[in-house]
Amino acid sequence: MSGDGPLDRVRLETLAREQTDLDDMGDLPYVEPLDVLIDALERDARVTGAIRATAADAVLARLRKRLELVADRVRYPEIADETVFAPVFIVGLPRTGSTHLHGLLGEVSGARTPRFWEMTLPSPPPEAATAGNDARIDAVQQLLSGASPELMARHPMDALRPEQCNMLYDWSFLDQTLLATYDIPSYRHHLYDADYAPAYEAHRRTLQHLQWRHPGRWVLKYPKHLFTLDRLLDTYPDARFVWTHRDPAVVIPSACSLTGLMRSGGMPGYDPLRHGPEWTTLEELSLRRGLEVRDRLVDPAAVLDLHYAELMADPEAAVAAVCDHAGIAFDHDSRAAVRTFGERHPRNAHGVHRYTAADFGLDADRLRRRFAF
Repeated sequence: MSGDGPLDRVRLETLAREQTDLDDMGDLPYVEPLDVLIDALERDARVTGAIRATAADAVLARLRKRLELVADRVRYPEIADETVFAPVFIVGLPRTGSTHLHGLLGEVSGARTPRFWEMTLPSPPPEAATAGNDARIDAVQQLLSGASPELMARHPMDALRPEQCNMLYDWSFLDQTLLATYDIPSYRHHLYDADYAPAYEAHRRTLQHLQWRHPGRWVLKYPKHLFTLDRLLDTYPDARFVWTHRDPAVVIPSACSLTGLMRSGGMPGYDPLRHGPEWTTLEELSLRRGLEVRDRLVDPAAVLDLHYAELMADPEAAVAAVCDHAGIAFDHDSRAAVRTFGERHPRNAHGVHRYTAADFGLDADRLRRRFAF
């Protein structure tokens, strides 16, 4: 924890070094985006009190992760020899069933999905033999126990479940997830124009770290990869994609509801009528960028399109299609595990997610027209 004090990069770097007894932040650049983030939190969001402390702790955790990953890579040079082969990325707009699909795929024995606990506390490198009982699991589950029931209803989380892979590169400080929690337009505009090459190199190195003692074929998920698909392909030219789809008149209000809940906890004076149009613009830009790169750079054979209705109607068939597309075996035991996961995690298991487009100053018909490209 950071305690009291200003949001100051040098102070937080010093704290991270003291807490880990490590010094080397590594060769990947991070200072510029971190400085922009801190300035945005102070000047745009004007964070104070507990919210400032929470923001400082979030930065501090990423700095500690960075120090530990760099130190592990020096301690275990074999990590750098790991090859990340043909990773599978679930992409598409948020709220299209991708979280549920990722959870189902996490039950397939031939698929390696990154778990919340190992991305939160990746050091020392996790081992396959203790993947289900590592001591860090309880520590991360304790952190998640503080999440509100409303957040769990919108986005279920568990230390042992797969989670979005932005956590693999959040220590680069090029992370759009922060936009959901804080009203920080200057940082948002920095992300629009930033070079994400360091972020994706951080992503690759973290995958090397996680697979060194727990190998497997990676199946990853993060909607905002659409925004930076070109850099993803630079890093993983053999990537395969599962592109999820759903009615934008449902997707966008749902995304606004989720991010609005996060924003209302991180910002005083949250205004849903302002947040709705802002987040809609971000999602539109993300989708336009992703489609442009898909048309220009992605081999059509590398993409499997999957509609939300197909996934909900027959989850097992959807998983089978993904495995066939990716060349991952889907054996009898994996099929049984997928069915069990679906039974244990039914839709709305944590409560009903209620929202309307009008709650965020939006109109369903206009959303459909706006996203008809």
